[in-house]
Amino acid sequence: MEMLKKTLMASAIAAASLASINAQAQSQQTTPVRDNGFSYTYGQFGYDNWDYDNGPDVDVLSGEGSFALDEHLFLRGGASFYDGDYDSPGSDDVDGNRLYVGAGFHTPLQRGLDLVGTADVIRDDNDFNDEEWGYAVSGGLRHQTTEVLELSGGVLYEDIYDGNFGVYGQGLVNLNRAWDVGARVAFTDDSDNIGVFGRYNF
Repeated sequence: MEMLKKTLMASAIAAASLASINAQAQSQQTTPVRDNGFSYTYGQFGYDNWDYDNGPDVDVLSGEGSFALDEHLFLRGGASFYDGDYDSPGSDDVDGNRLYVGAGFHTPLQRGLDLVGTADVIRDDNDFNDEEWGYAVSGGLRHQTTEVLELSGGVLYEDIYDGNFGVYGQGLVNLNRAWDVGARVAFTDDSDNIGVFGRYNF
């Protein structure tokens, strides 16, 4: 029931955002767009909280990066280190690390709106489980909502210890040409993730 509520809430937000984007698009002149000017080459550091149902509730420090190969393709990767409690009798402590590498694709749909897809290979290692390999894929939209605000959202599927389908959202404030700050959330079948980060665009 809780997951259903989250999914309905995320769907309502996504529908409202898409309606706003569509209304804005109709008010603009429809001309072909080759590049919306979004940065896909950057490094960022952040803090997240990962809360898994009947699993770990951990604080996470992460470093991530992305490198544009051309006008459509980019490489990405990151490392996360986490520490917290495991939801089990005794509330045992848990700490671990997670690494991922992957690639992504983006293309403009209209002025100020990109379609973005990613695919990552993930390695996770913590106190309670042996080293585990998995993957994650996502697809969504990236929108220049105002001159200084970007909003992103979409769907994701992650399979590490088990398969989880979910939705994600992100807000990015452009401080200047080089620096951004942002916040992100992701809700899957058995996890709630929320975080903040700072980004440097190269």
